This record gives sequence, structure tokens and C-alpha cells, in this order.
Amino acid sequence: MIESANFQRLIKSLPGITKEEESVILESFNVRQLEPKEYFCREGEICKQLGYVDKGCLSYFQVLADGRKSIIHFAFEDWWTGDLESFLTREPGHYNWQAIEPVELICISRSKFDILRNEYTAFNGLFYRKTQTAYIKAMAKAAKDKSETAEEKYLRMLEEQPQIIQRVPHYDVAAYLGIAPESLSRIRNKLSKEK
Repeated sequence: MIESANFQRLIKSLPGITKEEESVILESFNVRQLEPKEYFCREGEICKQLGYVDKGCLSYFQVLADGRKSIIHFAFEDWWTGDLESFLTREPGHYNWQAIEPVELICISRSKFDILRNEYTAFNGLFYRKTQTAYIKAMAKAAKDKSETAEEKYLRMLEEQPQIIQRVPHYDVAAYLGIAPESLSRIRNKLSKEK
């Protein structure tokens, strides 16, 4: 049985869930530990599990043709991780999920995931809501990223996700903003002088 209080609370909060469903859902997951720099999913491999982040932080990124890392986003506690496209299609993925800190994930395999989605309305509702919310946030971020300067992106990140600055290495923050680490240093210096 999964011991995570946060994950148990999430499952218990599902609308209409019964005690029996709650027990079956919790028993369908397992715990996986990752050390910093360890991969949960790798580009070119089939993603075989989805994971709920109980502790820690991971980066979701792609390696560009020139070898640079392009970070799409970070997953902190209470986020779901995994290459969803690869997981659902069973085709090799195009993205990487890598631990930045020690991570504890609560994972589910594709076969157990399919059983829960097909047989338990509460779980299917959870998956639908989480996927829908993530899609809406990703589209809003992509639209803003196209129109904002690097400094505006940095300020928005500070406002919306301050944990990134507190927990993510400087070079990964720069890769997330799509700028060189030196440019990030200039922005930070400029803003600190303006205070």
C-alpha cells in the first residue's frame, strides 16, 4: 500500500470513489526512487510508467540538434510525470524526464493504468482533469513565451513558480527560459540593482 499522505489524499478526494475503489487504485501503484541526474524517461525509449511526484523535482527536456538542452518545464511535488505520448502510443518518446533532486515517484504501469481507466470512473476522471489542466497551462505558457522578452519570462517565472529559482541549478533555469546562462546572470544583476 502506498504510504504517501499526499497521494492518498488525492485518491480519496476523487468524486464518487468508494473504499473498495480507493484500495484497488492505491494497490495499483508502486514507489520508485531516483537520484539526481537519473532518468525516469529517455528520448528514444518507450515510456512504460507514469509517475506522481511525491518528493523532489524533475526536468522535462529535449536535446536540440546543436547539443543544447531545451527545458520545457519542471515537475515538483503533486505533479505527474512521464512522456504521455510515448506511454499511450507505445512508441519511442521524443523527450527526457530527469531528476534534479532526489525524487520519490508513485508510479503506475501501462497495463494497470488501462485497467483503472476502463473500470474505475473516478480514476478516469482524475486522469482527464489532470491532462486537461496540463494542456491548458502548456498552451498559455507557449503563447506567453512567444511574445515576452527573456526578462519578462524570468519575472513571470518568479511570480508563478518561485520554487524554480530556489531549487533548480542556474544553467537549467537558463535552458528553461531559452537563454544563455550569461544572459540570465545579466538579467538577475540588472533586477537586483533596480531594487
